[in-house]
Amino acid sequence: MTRIMTTLTFCACILSSCSSIDSKDKDTPLPSSDKKEIPEGLKNLSEAEKRGMNLIKRRLEDKNNTAQAQEKNMSSVYKYLTTSDEYPIFTALMSKSAIAKHIHSQNVTVLAPVDKAFDIFPEYKKLLREENKELLDAFISYHVVNMAYDYKEFTANTELTVHAGESFALTNKNGIHFNGAHVRSGSINTNLGSIIGMDDLIFYPKITK
Repeated sequence: MTRIMTTLTFCACILSSCSSIDSKDKDTPLPSSDKKEIPEGLKNLSEAEKRGMNLIKRRLEDKNNTAQAQEKNMSSVYKYLTTSDEYPIFTALMSKSAIAKHIHSQNVTVLAPVDKAFDIFPEYKKLLREENKELLDAFISYHVVNMAYDYKEFTANTELTVHAGESFALTNKNGIHFNGAHVRSGSINTNLGSIIGMDDLIFYPKITK
């Protein structure tokens, strides 16, 4: 008798549990028919294959972004500098100088110092003052060569003349240096002129005001 009662009690528990599950199922909304199904061929990809797919996707996105950037920026040196964030301090000074028009319209090589190069010249902001306009123009003129060179062509020279009219030696000892300023590897070649990065300033004026 005890065994029968135990069995009946167990069955009652099972029925109660099933009833509870059925009730939850009724309250649970059905998945939307708008949900996109994963293609059958992508359901059983290994982790390595998934990573490979993501890598291909990222490369395609990078390629598209690069193409868009080139279409936007590569028409001239001036356009590239003023629409990118690679040389912000130099670009801010260049765009306010009288030399900007020359850079915008001529086949030139701009020797663009990185922001860190201005640590030696903390007064550079004073070049933007009206009374220092000539000094600003001189500063930019020392960082422009009036001929477009890519990096290989530039470093093949032993001496080059800048827009300011002075000539400086190009040396190849412990790296490439122009007037003692370290030249970075590579160049950005636009449709009108090129840009070569500099780790140092080629020249900076003495500011008295």
